[in-house]
Amino acid sequence: MPRRKHRRFDVVASCASPVSVRRIAVATGVGISLVVARVAAPSHASHFRYSAALACGVERWKVKTLQNRPRLLRVHSIPIAQLVTHERPTPLPATRLPFERHIFSVDASVTLVRHEADEDFHLVLESGANDMIAESPSSACARGATPYRRRQMREARMKLRLCSQARVVGVAFFDFKHGQTGVAPNAVELHPILGFACLSS
Repeated sequence: MPRRKHRRFDVVASCASPVSVRRIAVATGVGISLVVARVAAPSHASHFRYSAALACGVERWKVKTLQNRPRLLRVHSIPIAQLVTHERPTPLPATRLPFERHIFSVDASVTLVRHEADEDFHLVLESGANDMIAESPSSACARGATPYRRRQMREARMKLRLCSQARVVGVAFFDFKHGQTGVAPNAVELHPILGFACLSS
């Protein structure tokens, strides 16, 4: 019986023309390639959603991007020296602190503007011997904020630059310390930035 099976296979193979065999082989190869490509490469849309979800930050994120839609106080000017000596609350809550309802305007040198992994632009502000951080989040990472605040964040972000004398307006925010460049002693920041103007030429 095994020999008969082999003979039948030989007959079928011999009846098929070389062209037919090549066509079958090519069609089979193309089909396998399409299946492999479909499995190995997810759709562009799903890849984009996955990447966007990973890009935004996590720690106190709704607070620092105004997605909890707080009622903020009016802007007032303050020296950086006063901000960086404000008492730091311990531990930091997940919700917004009363001090974090303040919008401050500071005049300082912008010595660093860096794009971070969480899509923020990280600014280091320097005034005399004092440094602090200001951050500008991406609009894609602040979708829950009000349209007015999103517009402020977006317009300020477009103006960011190194500047020897800048006016930066932003919301007070206490961050966790994790070795950030330019972090203040109390880790206070302006986050998010709502206004930016370079005052020097």
